[in-house]
Amino acid sequence: MFRLLALCLLFFVGTLHAQEEEPQGPLYYTIEPDIITNYQNSGKSLGYVRVSIDLMLESADKMPLVEQHIPLLRDAINNLLAEQNRQEIRSLAVRNQIATAGLERLNDLLLKETGDTPIRRLMFTKFLYQ
Repeated sequence: MFRLLALCLLFFVGTLHAQEEEPQGPLYYTIEPDIITNYQNSGKSLGYVRVSIDLMLESADKMPLVEQHIPLLRDAINNLLAEQNRQEIRSLAVRNQIATAGLERLNDLLLKETGDTPIRRLMFTKFLYQ
């Protein structure tokens, strides 16, 4: 009887400990530093854009996977922004489309590299252009 009670107590304490360690719900990862790149400008002057990006991840266990591949992800976002022209960069509606395209591009890259798609959403928390 004592063994059964001790076993139940250990199981209960272990369950509480596991619940405290892993946060529930999505987790956010900020890509640092900001991404700064040129975009296609029809005039003779250069256009540039500076963005801050937060990624919403499925769960906390996906964080190491994203951190390991952050140079690949930064390069993909840099290339995506450089493909845009002045009108697209300045349009709020197109900016949302760029975020969606970025999400798809990042998840495709991670799927090829790791076999997983951990990013649920890509958000521009700062979007400055000139």
